[in-house]
Amino acid sequence: MKNKITILILTLLFTVSCEKSAETYFELSDKALSDNKIEESISYLDDLLSKHQNDSLSAKAQYKLSVIYLNWQNDLESGLGALKKTLENYPDSKQAAQAQIEIQNFPVWVFNQAESLRMQKKTKEALANCSYLISHYPSHPLSAKAQYLIGDIYMNDLRDFDTAINQYRKVIENFVGSGQEAHAQFMIGYIYANILKDTDSARKEYQYFLEQYPKHDLSPSVRFELDFLGKDINDIPALKHITS
Repeated sequence: MKNKITILILTLLFTVSCEKSAETYFELSDKALSDNKIEESISYLDDLLSKHQNDSLSAKAQYKLSVIYLNWQNDLESGLGALKKTLENYPDSKQAAQAQIEIQNFPVWVFNQAESLRMQKKTKEALANCSYLISHYPSHPLSAKAQYLIGDIYMNDLRDFDTAINQYRKVIENFVGSGQEAHAQFMIGYIYANILKDTDSARKEYQYFLEQYPKHDLSPSVRFELDFLGKDINDIPALKHITS
């Protein structure tokens, strides 16, 4: 009987001695991240939180998860969720204070990240960020800009002009009164006039622009376009010097 108890105690001691400390898990996560092993890094942090949830490193680990999800994986749902857990589970930590700031500014971060991703030629991710912002924060002022940015990406980056027109129309339909509304209407006319060479559609869109936004800064440009729709550049006095 004594031998069995001794073996049990030794087994428990061995198990405890083999258990990694919170600090070890955190260091392993850092190492995995530096080696670009993202999932492995996340796994170590999850282990830290499940096995050492009351350790002083737990708040730091929870917050670090949000950083990895957002900056390495562009996983907005998981990143925001990790920020909220930091705030809820470790309310008195400095990480919670930072998480609260980031949660409040999350729509701004999402939009700025969309622009950054676009500059990096990560078009799919940029579009995903814009769509996330529009669906989760439809009343935020940046949602109109996000919708306009989608149209701009389809026009200039993907050269998908029909989709660009449809996306610009969503600005007009869903964000009435926004600073992007008139610009979106102008871009629809511009695509028809200068890219698709659809004079009738261009005239219709430009005339609608003047009806809706007669005093807008773009109105002179719209009138200019209407005056010379379908004409060769050599037939436009103001532009003839370009080809001469």
